[in-house]
Amino acid sequence: MFKIDLHTHTIASGHAFGTIQENAREAKNKGIELLGISDHAPTGSGAPSEAYFRVGKRLPKEIEGVRVLFGVEANIISDAGGLDLPEKILERLDFVMAGFHDCCFEDQGMERNTEALVKAMQNPYVKIISHPYVSKFVVDMERIALESIKSNVLLEINASYFYKGQIVDEGIWNRMKKMVEVLKNNDQKILVGSDAHTPWEVGKFEDVVSNLKELGIDESDLWNDDVEGMLAFLGKE
Repeated sequence: MFKIDLHTHTIASGHAFGTIQENAREAKNKGIELLGISDHAPTGSGAPSEAYFRVGKRLPKEIEGVRVLFGVEANIISDAGGLDLPEKILERLDFVMAGFHDCCFEDQGMERNTEALVKAMQNPYVKIISHPYVSKFVVDMERIALESIKSNVLLEINASYFYKGQIVDEGIWNRMKKMVEVLKNNDQKILVGSDAHTPWEVGKFEDVVSNLKELGIDESDLWNDDVEGMLAFLGKE
C-alpha cells in the first residue's frame, strides 16, 4: 500500500477544489502517512502570491493524523531553468517540485527544453521534477533521467496521466518507459504522485498500479512506501 503522496493541490492553486485539511482527511482515509501540499507557484493561472508560500511554516506538521509537508510545484520559466519563486522563499519550504507548464514556458524544441530542465534540476532546492514527459515540451528523456541521478533529484510518475487504467498519450507512455528503464538500470527509485486537484484524488493510485508491470516496475522500485526514507531524503527527519 502506498503511504506517500507529495503532489497535491488545494484551492490556493486557483483551479483545484479542496482545502489542506480536506486533503489531509482524505489522505488518512486512503492510508497515506506523508502528504505533500504542492500548490502552483505564482505565475500559474490563478495561483497564489509569494505571500502564501512565506507562511507555510505556520502549518502544523500533523493534520488529521497525517504528517504534512508544505512545498510548491514551481514553474520552469526560462531557458536557464529559472523558477518563479525566489531563493529566500524556496529555502523556507519543506520541498520544491518543479516542472513545465504551458502557462509559463514556451516550447523551445527538444534540445533547449532538455537544457532548461537539466538546469532546473541543478537548482539545489529542487528535489522533484513533476511529469518530465509532458507532451507539450518534449525532452531527451535518457539525458533527463541520467541528470536526475547526478543531481539527486526524483522523477515522477504522475497519476493524472492515466485514465481508467490506461495512459492517455502514446508519446507520454514511451517517454515514461524510457525514464523507468534508465532509472532502473541505475538502481534509482521513482516517485508516484497523484497530482490531486480534488480531495478525492489524493492517494488515487490504482490506475498507476494496474500499469506497473507493463512499465517494467514493481512497488519495490518506488519511493511511495518508504516514509522515513523520504523524510531523510528531504532533510525532514
